[in-house]
Amino acid sequence: MGGTAALGISGAVALAACGETQVVTKEVPVEKVVVKEVEVEKIVTQQVERVVTQEVEKVVEREVPVEKVVEVQKVVEVPVEKVVEVEKVVTKEVQKVVEKVVQVERMAERPRAVIRLANDHSSGARGAAMNWALDKFHQQFPHIAIKFEPQDHLYVDSFSIHIAAGTQAELALLDGGFFNTWVHRGGFARIDGALNKHPDWDPTKWYAPPDEMTVGQFDDDRVNYKAPHTTGYGGVAQFGMPYQGNINGKIYNFTLLEERGIPMPVEGSYHLEREAADLFAQSSDPDAGTYGVRMSSNAWIVWGSWARALQGSGNHMYRAPDQLHWDIFNDGGDRGFAYAVNTVLDGVAPPFDQVQQIAGEFGDPFSAGKMATYWTGGGVGGTIPRIKDRFSWGLGPIEEGDRGPAPHHFTNQGQYCTASAERNGLVEECTETLLYFAGPEVQGRIAIDRGSLPMLKTVITSDEFKAGPPENHGYYKTWMDKDDHHHWQNGHPNWWEWYESFRAATPPFIGDMSIEEGMQHIVNTSDRVLEDTREEYDSWKAWIDALPPSA
Repeated sequence: MGGTAALGISGAVALAACGETQVVTKEVPVEKVVVKEVEVEKIVTQQVERVVTQEVEKVVEREVPVEKVVEVQKVVEVPVEKVVEVEKVVTKEVQKVVEKVVQVERMAERPRAVIRLANDHSSGARGAAMNWALDKFHQQFPHIAIKFEPQDHLYVDSFSIHIAAGTQAELALLDGGFFNTWVHRGGFARIDGALNKHPDWDPTKWYAPPDEMTVGQFDDDRVNYKAPHTTGYGGVAQFGMPYQGNINGKIYNFTLLEERGIPMPVEGSYHLEREAADLFAQSSDPDAGTYGVRMSSNAWIVWGSWARALQGSGNHMYRAPDQLHWDIFNDGGDRGFAYAVNTVLDGVAPPFDQVQQIAGEFGDPFSAGKMATYWTGGGVGGTIPRIKDRFSWGLGPIEEGDRGPAPHHFTNQGQYCTASAERNGLVEECTETLLYFAGPEVQGRIAIDRGSLPMLKTVITSDEFKAGPPENHGYYKTWMDKDDHHHWQNGHPNWWEWYESFRAATPPFIGDMSIEEGMQHIVNTSDRVLEDTREEYDSWKAWIDALPPSA
């Protein structure tokens, strides 16, 4: 994985080339000249005191054709009491001329900064992008060495142990829920001060879901709610930079739809309970192992968006503004959850225990050609080589409710600067590293490998990003630019504990509970956690409110 470059630093050596000695004879006719002899202890003392912190790969040559001494910085004159009176004096000036001055700026003698980076992007399309980024970084930033430390998806437990012991890596790819669990406990270091000094910093360049890289972007105002991600960062304490994004959308097997005589859905006329329901039913044949859609108990993939699509107002997120209650089932949101469960019960989505059997050697049912539609989070880099050219596929409209298209679930996993960087005096180097990984080179590479979504806005508009496969890949920009997204609501210090509410959604999908019992089970799980952790939430919020403004 891009290995750590050898430690060390090149020093520059000052060189000088001396020219020939010149003799200049000058006849001066005078009636009487008094010559004062001066002993010169040292003609020129020149010292280059400027030290630079980067290597200079070329020398500067200065040709000095002179008849007299060009530069005297220090001359010690000792008067001698000897007077010579002559009628005619011929003086000889002997000059030692430096014809070529070679000046080399000397590099500061300092150790190379070593930064540990914990990251689970070690295989597949994501691993390819990370490996490429590490290699390029080592070439362009020789003064910073990255020691890559692979971690698995169970980092919530393993990295918590490290952060509690103070042994965590200086940089780590984590999530907003984990970040908010530890930020008020001193687990992370602010970088907004270093960012504000950096010439490449422009907070509007990136999509910025709230309370993931920053704290203080609370979403309590539901009546006037607009997803803040389109405005970028700035104005709040920041502890990391975005690296990979995800947004739930839909991909379609165009070949399967054509074979079944099913027209491709049209944006604006694709209601969940009408046109979408028809498409799912017409493309499903359980006996043949084909289905209209794949379902998951994970809310962000499908049913959370469906619940909000069917709400009367659309102002209900997962958690209520009082931070004490589950909220998304209100105002018609329960219809979206019920519809999602019924896709499995009605046979238009495969039973959970049959998914791998249907997927076979291809890894997932969509890649196997057995599914008309499938959710996508933006990471199609693994799907592309599995499908190859076996069928035509691409992005298309997401299902709609009475108010229009379902709100997308938008999230961002970023790389964070931890308290280890502050303890080791590496916040500026870590900030420089984070900006590179969030910048156009690396984000552009992510757009090519497609293990996840880039978060830099200019990359989303690039030709590389728009190009297939899959077809219509530029559709993502339309989804990302919407302002009614919902997100994980990471602004809670016990987010991962509260996440059990989402895991509690599984029983109805596998027939262990009725839909009504399942929804109540989710509500009970959520509200119990929120009530039990309210005191810590208040302490967390007070800590954030007391943070000094960005430097």
